[in-house]
Amino acid sequence: MVNSFYYNGNEYIPRDPNAGSTGFILASLASSAIMGTLPAFARPFNKQLIKEHSQNHLYKDAFEKSLEVSGLDKKGVQIIPAQYFRDMSDVACGQNAYYTPKKKTITINTDKISIAGFHEAGHAMNDLKGKFGKILSKLRYPGYVAAGWLGFIALFSRPKPKEAPKNGMDFIKDNCGKLAFACWLPTVLEEGMASYKGVKLARKTGLAEPLIKNMKKLYAKALLTYAGRAAATGLAVGAASMIMDAFTRPKKVENEGFNLFG
Repeated sequence: MVNSFYYNGNEYIPRDPNAGSTGFILASLASSAIMGTLPAFARPFNKQLIKEHSQNHLYKDAFEKSLEVSGLDKKGVQIIPAQYFRDMSDVACGQNAYYTPKKKTITINTDKISIAGFHEAGHAMNDLKGKFGKILSKLRYPGYVAAGWLGFIALFSRPKPKEAPKNGMDFIKDNCGKLAFACWLPTVLEEGMASYKGVKLARKTGLAEPLIKNMKKLYAKALLTYAGRAAATGLAVGAASMIMDAFTRPKKVENEGFNLFG
């Protein structure tokens, strides 16, 4: 027989230790299912990016002079043409591009996705020409790590009644989904700033307005992938926390009392 206990005038029954294992399994499955939706957020961007290969020539010349127009060349930023890499990486194949702050380089296949280069130049401007953008950039990796830890914390048991006094760890457990989402916000904001600055830079290079409009669509789809990851991470961690709460929190006994006239 399970021994009940009282807290603040209410009776509680501790959960069966095996319930924690069940909760852990269900929480892990729920989190995996939610994170499994991520490819759907990236699919619109990936499809358009591949289509842009056929009209790369419309963007390439403008991108190659973008460093001079923006003044990034004077900051030491260089373009590394990934089409000369001897591998089949996604960057070499024209499916991705990236800016490396430490090396001040934009690595991109300029023969296929020069349209994405303006966005990477926007990252460089965030890094080298603005304090707020630089702060957001530096918060990216710590945010990823913190979100991962919050996912781990979500799987901890909740041995205390909800009415019990809260400490710092209780607050984190109760709000880990929201906190995990917040950990991704610096990345989402920095990506949005990079796209905004990239579009402005493209206009300065003289790129035609119809091409600018097409670029905006691509960058909006790219931002959707990051916003989707932020939302999915928050939901996955929050779902895991709720499931563990349901399986490990002591159960309150509802005393129905006596009905003398029943």
